[in-house]
Amino acid sequence: MAAVYSGISFKLKSKTTSWENKLKLAHFAWISHQCFLPNKEQVLLDWARQSLVAFYKKKLELQEDIVERLWIYVDNILHSKKLQNLLKNGKTINLQISLVKIINERIEEFSLSGSQRNICAILSCCQGILSAPALAVIYTAKPELIVTLLSQLCWSACRQPEGAMTAKLFEVIHLALDHYLKLQQQQANPRRVFGDMTSHLFQPCLVLRHLLLGGTWTQANQGQQWQVLSRDIRSKIDAVLRGGVFRHDLLSSYKEELLEQHQENIKIGVLKSLLTPMETVIARLLEPDYVRSDIYALVVASSVSLLYRLFLESYLKEENQFLCFRVLPRLFGCLQISHLQEGQIEALSVSDWTTELLTVEQLLNSVATGNIYNVATDRIRHAETQFHFYRRVAELLINHSQASVPAWFRCLKILISLNHLILEPDLDDLLSSAWIDAEVTEFRAKKAQEVLINTVFQTYAKLRQVPQLFQEVLGVICRPAAEALRQPLLASGLSTALCACLLELPLSQILDTWSLILDKFQTLVMPCLQSDTDMALKAMSLSSLLHCIMFNMQSLDNNMPLPVIRRTQCIMERMLRELVKPLLSLLPDLWSPEPELWQQKVSDCALLLSYTWAQVDTTLSLHCSQYYSLAISLARAALNSSNLPLLLPEVETELWKKVEKCIAQSRSLGRYCLEQLYLQKVKRTLMQSNSQSKEALQTLKFDTAHILDSSRDCLSQKTVAAWDRQVSTMNESTYPVAHWHLIVSNLTVLIPYLCMNDVKYVATVLLRTLPANKAQGSLAHGEPHITLEKISTALLHSPLFPEMQSLYSAFLTCIIAKCSSILCSGAHSDLSLISQQLPWLFGKDYHTVVAHWETKLAKVGPEGIEPRGEIAQNFLSMVKSGFPIKLDEEQLKGLLELLEVISALRLDSLSPSHHVHLFFLLFSMAVSTLGHCSCPLALQFLVKCYRLLSGLQRGRNARSVFRVMYVSDVFEAVLTSLLQASAEFQVREDDPAWLQLLQMSGVFLDQLLQMLIQGKLSLVLNFGKITAFLSRYSKEASTKELKIQNLRGRQLLLVALTKLCQSLGLCVKERRQLLEAPAALPELLQQAIMQMGAMLKLCLVSGTTGRRLPSAFLSAVPTLLEVDMNQRLRDGQPKIAQVVDTDKALLSHATLYQDVYTQLLEELPALSGNTQSFQAALRFLTLFLLAPELHSKENSVFASIFYSVQKVLTGPCIPAPVTQDTELHLGALLTHMFEAGTTEHFGMVLQSVLQGLDVTQAWRSDLQAVLCAIRLLNLLLKCPLSGEKASLLWRLCPQIITALMLQHREACQEQPVALVVIEPILEVLAVLLRKGEENISNPHHVSLAFNILLTVPLEHLKPREFGSVFLKMHNVLFSILQCHSKVMLKAIPSFLNSFNRLLFSVMHEGRQKDKGSMDDLPAILECARLVERMYSHIATRAEEFTTFSPFLVAQYVTEVQKVTLYPPVKNLLQEGIYLILDLCMERDIQFLRASLQSGARDVFKDLHSDYLKYHKAKHEGEKRYTA
Repeated sequence: MAAVYSGISFKLKSKTTSWENKLKLAHFAWISHQCFLPNKEQVLLDWARQSLVAFYKKKLELQEDIVERLWIYVDNILHSKKLQNLLKNGKTINLQISLVKIINERIEEFSLSGSQRNICAILSCCQGILSAPALAVIYTAKPELIVTLLSQLCWSACRQPEGAMTAKLFEVIHLALDHYLKLQQQQANPRRVFGDMTSHLFQPCLVLRHLLLGGTWTQANQGQQWQVLSRDIRSKIDAVLRGGVFRHDLLSSYKEELLEQHQENIKIGVLKSLLTPMETVIARLLEPDYVRSDIYALVVASSVSLLYRLFLESYLKEENQFLCFRVLPRLFGCLQISHLQEGQIEALSVSDWTTELLTVEQLLNSVATGNIYNVATDRIRHAETQFHFYRRVAELLINHSQASVPAWFRCLKILISLNHLILEPDLDDLLSSAWIDAEVTEFRAKKAQEVLINTVFQTYAKLRQVPQLFQEVLGVICRPAAEALRQPLLASGLSTALCACLLELPLSQILDTWSLILDKFQTLVMPCLQSDTDMALKAMSLSSLLHCIMFNMQSLDNNMPLPVIRRTQCIMERMLRELVKPLLSLLPDLWSPEPELWQQKVSDCALLLSYTWAQVDTTLSLHCSQYYSLAISLARAALNSSNLPLLLPEVETELWKKVEKCIAQSRSLGRYCLEQLYLQKVKRTLMQSNSQSKEALQTLKFDTAHILDSSRDCLSQKTVAAWDRQVSTMNESTYPVAHWHLIVSNLTVLIPYLCMNDVKYVATVLLRTLPANKAQGSLAHGEPHITLEKISTALLHSPLFPEMQSLYSAFLTCIIAKCSSILCSGAHSDLSLISQQLPWLFGKDYHTVVAHWETKLAKVGPEGIEPRGEIAQNFLSMVKSGFPIKLDEEQLKGLLELLEVISALRLDSLSPSHHVHLFFLLFSMAVSTLGHCSCPLALQFLVKCYRLLSGLQRGRNARSVFRVMYVSDVFEAVLTSLLQASAEFQVREDDPAWLQLLQMSGVFLDQLLQMLIQGKLSLVLNFGKITAFLSRYSKEASTKELKIQNLRGRQLLLVALTKLCQSLGLCVKERRQLLEAPAALPELLQQAIMQMGAMLKLCLVSGTTGRRLPSAFLSAVPTLLEVDMNQRLRDGQPKIAQVVDTDKALLSHATLYQDVYTQLLEELPALSGNTQSFQAALRFLTLFLLAPELHSKENSVFASIFYSVQKVLTGPCIPAPVTQDTELHLGALLTHMFEAGTTEHFGMVLQSVLQGLDVTQAWRSDLQAVLCAIRLLNLLLKCPLSGEKASLLWRLCPQIITALMLQHREACQEQPVALVVIEPILEVLAVLLRKGEENISNPHHVSLAFNILLTVPLEHLKPREFGSVFLKMHNVLFSILQCHSKVMLKAIPSFLNSFNRLLFSVMHEGRQKDKGSMDDLPAILECARLVERMYSHIATRAEEFTTFSPFLVAQYVTEVQKVTLYPPVKNLLQEGIYLILDLCMERDIQFLRASLQSGARDVFKDLHSDYLKYHKAKHEGEKRYTA
């Protein structure tokens, strides 16, 4: 044996043995159990190491492939399970430093030159060493080795961003960071750590972090695992930087450097690196050439914000706030923009500005959130050092305006939030560059601009300095500038910001601002208006600003101080006399036939101010009786004057005529304001006491017509322009939108006084401007812009629309006329003959047609025959011989668009004539011949027609149709038309579109029959005709030489027969026969049953061989069986023969039922994917179960159905959890099964559940068996049980809970976690605990539920998964709390542990994240509401939870201090914890203040303060009013 191992060792060291053989021998020695070497692992590893060391030290020459194989050999040893087991068992394997140094040198070579020789194997070896703690000690024992390795790894990743080894490289970096972090925390020498960090790791770590953050490797490494690894590496780099550069024991050095507290007796030269750490850090950051020049500035910028954040995380405390500021100028000086003012660098590109400004924003945000800047402290203690720095930043930003960059606005917003005085010296330049003269087009920049301007408004509103702010605004507006290049002053977002500010201001401040604008108008604008376009545009800006202020200020009321009222009245009078009247007087003199831009703007300005003045004057006079309106006397005299808008005092009629003539041809703001003035006149007239006089009505009609007529031309064509509802943004393209918006929003005022032609015009415009599809008309949430389509769509869906009867009727008239014209265009025979047969399509005058129907309906009573016969015969003959209207594809598409509009209308309250007309129009569409149309389009059209006919016939005047045509005739026409169409359709019988048509036509036919029964409309006559008609077609279907040979036609007949049997069976069952023929209906039902049975047999034989049963067949069979059973069970029959006949019918169909039953047992699992077919199948099985005479004596029906249901629940088709509808029908089937079955049958079901829940199923990975058992248990628990069956269930309950617990444990151990099992377990556990409130006697069995709750995974879930799991966990907890009070006496700690898991998970998911959208917030809010609800339930059990209340509060504050929650989430959780604080006594509060740690104590202090201020004060206030 000695020879064996000595020979191997000798051969490995022998120079005569080839390297090929050495490698084979070494590999054999490693894997073979027959090769015995003392310390074999160490010997073989040393041999490979020595060979590699000798090669790299030039002492040995080896071929490249041999070197690679040596590395692979070492890698195989390091990764082998054999070595891992040896190390785990305590054996020592020594790696020499020489090997580690070679690895470091090769990685360095790779990072510098990109040489990839053997790099994959070397990285794998490195990973193997770092993965095993016993081997990694070679690195951690000598810190310089791990520092060198980490440095070179980071440089390799940065310099070689693409390559096959990228994934492996990052895994090694991740491991190396782990080891270095541990080493860093153990290192006691801060100087050494700082030196290693700044000398070797600082630069590569910053560059790598920047590249990771920028997504450099995202494309090559898609997937969740890469994202997690990237995030972990970034967080570890942050930790390394924090622990190396900003250690707590370096705080004194930072203070000495930054606060300039050097002591003379310290030798600065000795400890310079520690005494000036910030200088060292900045020097290393700004060193050139350590990174590519194209990303140098980006790396510096991203690093500056990172370093400042890490500095604050390490040192920010109350006593260090000034120190934290002192770092800011140093780091800010690293940015390029800090050198702009000194002129040291050239202008930056937009991308550079974006990067730098984002960094500045992050720096300023850190200052704001860290409360570093205290105005008083800075002024008193530090001579405004901070203030001067922020002023320098503000000057830099304002002097270098970057309105295209959103971060620029955000930086200014933070500065003004810190202290408004920072920006006040440059307020005019700020307003100019950020608002009035800013060119902002990009959406995100606009939003940032709105936030900034809103902050400015709010700040000066709080300071009560709004007039001073507007002094600056007016100064900027009135500056000499190219006014035409300016954007509108008040777009929607800025206007909203100003409105919110104005609502909070006292009226005196608004009046001061108002006066300022009037002064500017008078002194600067009015004298220079003529021929000056710039000044006219400035006047327009001032007018829109004044309009916004006047429209959004507080209104006067009777409680206002009299001086304020008087001052308001004076300003109103001044505005009228000194501004409005002069501008109006100026118009006629300046106007020319082809007005220039300045003339247009002056007219817009004059009329906008006139309209604004009139509106405000009316509002003030309505709300304040002490305000004397100058227009009151005018309004009283208005009825006797001409039809002109005399709303402004002292403005002559002749002047109004001239003004109106000037703007008659323009599409401008002035024209819109003139319409508003007319509308004001209408409203003022209506407010007069004599508004119903003849003169007043004449004036109202004239004014409303004028509003409509003034701009008819602008609505003649569609426009896609969008308007933001701001007067300052209105132009020629948006004027039609504004005009239509004015009309639609005031229709309730205008409609009563419009003539019929005008109402018809409005209806025509409404129909023309509706969108062609739903997507065009949909309005995005929060979108301020409106279009013609959106306005019309909103009117169409408005609940007020049907209340405007004349407009509603006219709109319906327009739609009907358009539909009729399309149908008439499809006529292919003599039009004069068709017009006699179908008068509702060819009436030139719609009102004549309606009058025709009204006359016909008035002459005919409900039982009249002649008109019905005439119309029905004409209609039926046309349908049978081929309807004379044939529609092509284009006509079909046009009709579909109109049908979409009709479907949006409320059709339940039409007048009888309108109802009948629309019915026959839709009916004509439904029975029209469909020409060369695509099959899907034709099916969609027919579905839409029958859906609308069904909706129409639910209206209150539905019976009017049957005064014109019998139900049986409508039934026959529908079915005849559909049978003819079905023969033409090239579509499969199971196509979803065809099945939908079957369903909708069935709904319509069922509705006809129900109305027939409810209205008692000649039951025997109609049912007899329908039965005879169906009998004729059924015979044709069974005869080979006749028409109905396609399966689609038979499906239609089945649907019709099904509806007939359902309705007629119900009628017979309830004994609602007519007096003249009491025995006729049962006979008709018997005929229908026989026809239906024959049709079903025909379909079963010819159509379903080797195929699944079609849905129409499945819907029909249970109906036939149910009616058949009802017939057999009828009592009190006068003739025995009838009973005998019925029994024969049942027996004759027994074979059919049994055949269907046998086939359904096989097909049931496959049918579970189709809800409708599955429900019909379950209904049939339920009925079959209740008919014992159909059961076979050989096989148990209970067992057969149960096994089939079990297959359904096991199969993958049914979703988990079972859908609600399917669960309902399965539950009904099981309920009947348990009622009909014995206790043994029930025991069999329970045994099946226990077998499925057995843990061995999980071990065998039989997931479907487990899910089947859980679903079955869930359904079983929802069935009503009693007696022996209930007691049997609850005796087995402990076994069930234990089995659920074991299944849950197995599911949690899987990777990834099997939520598909966990969620159903939680759901069924909640049901089990609720149902077992009085049946589970042993509290221990309930306590087992906590074992499940404490292990439910709540981490790393998608938002939807998290919400679902959370809800189910909450339901289980709630069930225990509400239903098992005995358990709560002993299990409160377990309950609270489970509840705290829910609380902590909500805090984790509801935290504010750096990136990502807020789309998931609603789901998190729902979870937070559940937590609040649970808190409220806990609070109601005060006697049990009082002792634990301080611990609940402590858990809450300890966890909430770790995260920053979204405000809505925080508010909900706080409302819940307030209820727990209600349970805390004073000693509990003192205990919490004393025992909590400092951070949690601060959070608790704020929480308790808010509790006293908001919750308890409100609670005490409510107590005073409580009996």
